[in-house]
Amino acid sequence: MSEDETTFGKTERRTFLKATGVTGLTAAGASGLGSANQDSLSLTNQSSASSCPADANVYVTTLGSGASAFKNGRSSVGYIVHIDGEPKILVDAGGGTASAISEAEIDIAKLDMVLFTHLHVDHSAEFPAILKATYQQDRDSRPWEIFGPTGAGIRPSTSEWVSKMFDGKKGAYSYIREFVKEYLGTDVRLNAHDIPAPVDSPGKVRTVYDNNDLTIKAAPTKHGKMPSLAYRVSYNGTSFTFTGDYSSKLGNVPKLAEGTNVMVQNRLLEPKRETSGSNPKQVLHSTPSEVGTNAQEANAGMLVLSHVSRDEVTDLSEEIEIISDKYGGPILVTKDRVDMYPDGRVLETKANPETGTSEDNGDDLMFLPNIGD
Repeated sequence: MSEDETTFGKTERRTFLKATGVTGLTAAGASGLGSANQDSLSLTNQSSASSCPADANVYVTTLGSGASAFKNGRSSVGYIVHIDGEPKILVDAGGGTASAISEAEIDIAKLDMVLFTHLHVDHSAEFPAILKATYQQDRDSRPWEIFGPTGAGIRPSTSEWVSKMFDGKKGAYSYIREFVKEYLGTDVRLNAHDIPAPVDSPGKVRTVYDNNDLTIKAAPTKHGKMPSLAYRVSYNGTSFTFTGDYSSKLGNVPKLAEGTNVMVQNRLLEPKRETSGSNPKQVLHSTPSEVGTNAQEANAGMLVLSHVSRDEVTDLSEEIEIISDKYGGPILVTKDRVDMYPDGRVLETKANPETGTSEDNGDDLMFLPNIGD
């Protein structure tokens, strides 16, 4: 098999641009609930926020910026990547993300792809609701491309998880296929791809999707016993890197994020835990100093802190100070339903003419030190 054939989407050169009339993403050569088996490809440098092409048409909506507990007014984690003005890629889908989609008035029928960083409940619980809603909002029968980690022990691979959820005979939500066929006149087609994610070794940085101007790379991260991945989504020379939840033990995040425009960082430990080597959280998440070091080593154009467990953004002041000692770029603590652009602009989703219709001016966006004027 050639190198081109080992990379999803490489052999089918469809454009992602609306001007061509093509509305869906297709991963050539992958179907059913198969497993990915790609060669690793070397990283290429991407432009930083300061050198972002003026015509780069990609931005990210934060659907949820919270953690597992429902106590700080934030939904659990999830994002949507918009390409050429259309929502195309869902990154994680924790509790509350479906409601955020509704409030943001995002046309999820146009979604083509899902990137699961890992399958903890606060990253995946609402995908069944989102999936069904897309068909009730007139999604056609084009396939979904669902990417996520391989399994380990009692933790299923992404293809196994998709099967457990949606298999037409044995899935927990097996009725969805029947419902969509009988009442909506279309088919549910799910192509699940398992990306190698060893929990105790660095593994490889892999290109998992490459189709004209859109490239997606993935790298294993350490998140306790749960196989997990970080993703870099690049379009027309600009990129967003989603770290997922990780403890910095494998060292892949700064490699994957090298030169990225926006590095979306999930979770960070409280400073008091930095010297507490026996704390089990250290195998799940990164310390503030590690976060700052990783962002600086990656030369990220902007660092976005998300998946926040603190009740108030001011509770992060000590963490921000530590990060700022290591990282000299702009820092943003995101909140739910904001749109982030590769040039550093951040807008309330409903105030963004590309997304919503509200007149909200977004004065309460949570900018922290280093963001500038």
